[in-house]
Amino acid sequence: MRLSRHPYHVGLGAFVVGLLVCGLAVSDVVLIAAGAGVALAVARAPRVAVLAAVLVAAGGFVGHARLRAIDAPDRFLHAGEPLAARAWVLEWPRPSQFGSSAEVRIASGPAKGAHLLARAPAGWRWPGGGSPGTGVDVRGLLERPKQSANADFDYPAYLRRRGIRYELALDRLRPSGASRGGVEGMIDGLRRRAERGVAAGLAAGDGALASGMVLGEDQRIGSDVKDDFRRSGLSHLLAVSGQNVMLLGALVLPLFALIGMRPRTRLAGVGVLVAIYVPLAGAGPSLQRAGVMGAAGLAAAAAARPVSRSYALLLAAAATLVVNPRVAGDPGWQLSFAAVVGIALLVPGLRRALRWLPGPLAEGAAVTAAATLATAPLLAHHFHAVQLVALPANLLALPVVAPIMWSGMVQAALGAVGGPALALASLLGSLDGVLLGYLRAVARWFGDAPHGQATVALRSPLSVAAAYALMAAVALLVRRLIRSLEPRAPAWASAWRRVPRFRRLGIAAMVVFALGLVGWCATGPPAPPSYLTVSFLDVGQGDATLIQDPSGAAVLFDGGPPEARAARLIRNLGVKRLSVVVATHQSRDHQGGLHEVLRRFPVGLMLDGGDGTRDPDFRSLEQEADARGIRRVTARAGETLRAGGLTIQILSPGPRPPGPPPSNPNARAVVAVVREGGFSLFLSADAESPSLLPLSLPRVTAMKVPHHGSADPGLPQVLARLRPQVAAIEVGAQNTYGHPRPATVAALRKAVPHVYRTDRDGTIRLIIAGGRLTISTHS
Repeated sequence: MRLSRHPYHVGLGAFVVGLLVCGLAVSDVVLIAAGAGVALAVARAPRVAVLAAVLVAAGGFVGHARLRAIDAPDRFLHAGEPLAARAWVLEWPRPSQFGSSAEVRIASGPAKGAHLLARAPAGWRWPGGGSPGTGVDVRGLLERPKQSANADFDYPAYLRRRGIRYELALDRLRPSGASRGGVEGMIDGLRRRAERGVAAGLAAGDGALASGMVLGEDQRIGSDVKDDFRRSGLSHLLAVSGQNVMLLGALVLPLFALIGMRPRTRLAGVGVLVAIYVPLAGAGPSLQRAGVMGAAGLAAAAAARPVSRSYALLLAAAATLVVNPRVAGDPGWQLSFAAVVGIALLVPGLRRALRWLPGPLAEGAAVTAAATLATAPLLAHHFHAVQLVALPANLLALPVVAPIMWSGMVQAALGAVGGPALALASLLGSLDGVLLGYLRAVARWFGDAPHGQATVALRSPLSVAAAYALMAAVALLVRRLIRSLEPRAPAWASAWRRVPRFRRLGIAAMVVFALGLVGWCATGPPAPPSYLTVSFLDVGQGDATLIQDPSGAAVLFDGGPPEARAARLIRNLGVKRLSVVVATHQSRDHQGGLHEVLRRFPVGLMLDGGDGTRDPDFRSLEQEADARGIRRVTARAGETLRAGGLTIQILSPGPRPPGPPPSNPNARAVVAVVREGGFSLFLSADAESPSLLPLSLPRVTAMKVPHHGSADPGLPQVLARLRPQVAAIEVGAQNTYGHPRPATVAALRKAVPHVYRTDRDGTIRLIIAGGRLTISTHS
């Protein structure tokens, strides 16, 4: 196109470029503006060249001013200093292994307006449950966010994009008794009522999922569900985006027409609802983009003018960057724009290629394929992985996404009304629960696929650009190939129509069956091993050890933390049923993952090492086992269990003395020796030498190092008695405990021929076949 004919596009694009480079030095911005002007002048568009140069500079100036305004309150804050102030909670707190955290905005003092990430210790409760808009009194120490050594994810930069420069380690967290007023207060109240409506009639897990899909509140969605959606390529459903805005319009436009509203009034009504929905759903980058593009489309439709998709996209980029120039570095912002561009460029061709499919299916497949292809290089850059199952997973999810969204939006509206309307919201929720259950099943099934994602790391922007260039070249080649085959297409179609109908149906059924068989083989679990196999699972900072017998028996000692997804790991190792599950002691990084294990596998027996703990999570695990009819046996020294050819001898703990359970459960963790034939494995959970040395320790073939390799002066004595050939340390990378300790590693290297650790080697597998021991690692 001739640039002089599209001055608004060029000018808006130049303004966006200025916003993108506003973080550079003023001289660099001027140089870029001059370069843009010269380039357009050479292209014989001198007037547009002057306009572009001026608007690049203007964009840089506006962006720089916004950054200064965003950072202004931070000049009163300094790392290492205490802070006491009133604040507003801006998001639902996110739980973690060590407590919880939430973004807050300071509401008093010189730093009023500053955004902080407030961290509360484990066991603390947030006032009002942490509902956004709750007023709190906070006190704590200001800290700069820390970047983990060797970590690819730049955590401080992530927080800066959100306007957060400091973390606040809380030592006081109390309700202030205040509530936000004005528009923010009105939105807070509306959001709370909408949340009640969306969750009405749904189980807790489904209610959290529906709130994430409809209102963008994913903080309460379980880590296992998030992981399923991420690995299956469905994580975009948990972030409100343009799809939500489109579905909102598709829901209300027919209703407005039904009640007799005029066309322009309908469009205005949709615009008002979008303006309410965007802040209600959190106003994230992708939703901001969708809201601006939707407003531009509605305005064009009201004026009876064709909408320019490229101009609307540029307008959305400018609006979101003016709000926060740093948002350009946000993966969600980049993926959102990449998906829209990909859909605009690729969908027409894909739709023509898929015209043999039913219309809605062809449209859905085209949009899904376009968005998947357009975002793949960015996913490989930011997350170092590409989901290979994203296309089939999205196609199977497609029929229920719109009904779930529409039902959730109606429920939110009924919740906002309140009163008797909540009963109707509950009725809709009970129906919505069936659809949500199906969606979760699709995400879990594809998320479980052993080869469902490929590890692809595009570490530099240049490699991302090269990937897009390669994709463009391939697309051009495919387009030429299709055009060369087009003259023959009518003859092929005619020949196909001459085939008897029953034969065509038979061929189609065979193709569908073959594709289904390939899909089942690709996503189904592998067969169990044919030899005795021990797997020290890489579950991060936690313990999980799987022993598989050739007869099909499988024994699992601990399940690591819940976010490690031990259930998925053992499924991908061929486990279909567990003969014995051992919960060695109360500790989140040992028992946390066992909840999902009990839910997803038939279990013959649970060996309970809780030792009378009152920990709610461990008690919940015991209750879950009882509810599923799993036989539960208290672990005590002297007991012997058998599973297939495996013999499990319990060495510790002995009977618990009278009184409350010990404050430190590590010392009385289950200690066991697992044997089969001439092989023996020593497992001691977190019990260290003071607990181990009084025991009768046998000589063993292999061992799991106690307590993730923590400091243990008595470890050399333990090793001298066990004399293992292999030692595995189950430990998480960049853990905050400093595990494994250098002295522990040195003692192991001195006494044990083969020492491995999961933080460096990944899952460690010992295969015992024909009297020989083979060791392999799987990162």
